[in-house]
Amino acid sequence: MKSSFRTIALLAAYNEADVISAVIGHLIESGVEVYLIDNRSTDDTVSEAKPWLKKGLLEIEEFPAIAAPEGNPFDWTGILRRKEELAASLDADWFQHHDADEFREAPWPGMKLGEGIRWVDRLGYNCIDFRVFNFPPVDDSFERGDPREHFRYWSEAGEFDRSQLKCWKNDGRPISLVPSGGHEVGIPNRRVFPIPFLLRHYPIRGQAHGHRKIFSDRRGRFIERERARQWHIQYDGIEEGASFLADPATLRPFDLDQVRLELMLDNAVTRHEKWLADRARNEAERGGESAAAAAELGKRAKDLEILAEERGKLLDRMEKTIEASQARVAELERALGREEGRRQELERRLGEDR
Repeated sequence: MKSSFRTIALLAAYNEADVISAVIGHLIESGVEVYLIDNRSTDDTVSEAKPWLKKGLLEIEEFPAIAAPEGNPFDWTGILRRKEELAASLDADWFQHHDADEFREAPWPGMKLGEGIRWVDRLGYNCIDFRVFNFPPVDDSFERGDPREHFRYWSEAGEFDRSQLKCWKNDGRPISLVPSGGHEVGIPNRRVFPIPFLLRHYPIRGQAHGHRKIFSDRRGRFIERERARQWHIQYDGIEEGASFLADPATLRPFDLDQVRLELMLDNAVTRHEKWLADRARNEAERGGESAAAAAELGKRAKDLEILAEERGKLLDRMEKTIEASQARVAELERALGREEGRRQELERRLGEDR
């Protein structure tokens, strides 16, 4: 029997030594435990992670367990399946499918990620969406540490990265990550919390890092059957010699308060509306939609109706909570007024006695 609410991040990494300690530390400090799957990194990712063992880092697992004789391909399907297995075997209330170059936060000031997940759980939802904020490098000075202290400008995520249903409640039944390529968890009776959480993403952290990651750590290790499914397309079109440094003038300065306001407005309902509109436009440009695409659009439309209803219920509950709080404040103010009256009366009597 667990004595407290428990969330575990299932974190996979390959050659992320410059940020892995900061990512793990942030999760642990936010009330989230970590299970690390190291995809046989060739840098010091593992040694950077080890100091967190027994401090919130549950285990460092080498994947695959036996190295492939032809090298180490990037078997994303295998990693996702391993995460599905861990979600079925580890003891937790909630899980997160987490990458090694991202930081996740609750959208409310003063509330840590673990607390935010627990609040969502109390409201009866079983899945959390995230809005991605990409932070490209604008100079080449980052070396190692917490990238949030260095990267100050952000851009919107690409269409392929906007679906981020990667945090879910464990109800003891199997979940699926492979069908969506890890972008959406498949769980029975999925109820997505209407307000997305924050995800700061740092995929490229400098010129040398970008070149190594794309041309050595990733592109040469992709599996053809996964590419055929339109996975790993984020680096398509990038050629040798490309610059990975962005012009700050093309980006937005990061303001956490402004971002949190946008998260309140950019809720799961409007996100699904945008997805439906983009999908319909893309299908129209291709000259029609397939039966499978039409079925998916229908499913999304139904999900949208459910989310709209859930959002209305949530807003009603929030309004009632605010009204109850205001009534309580008014009651306390009246009580304080009565106490102040008694204090003044006591001072008056003491003055008369003198």
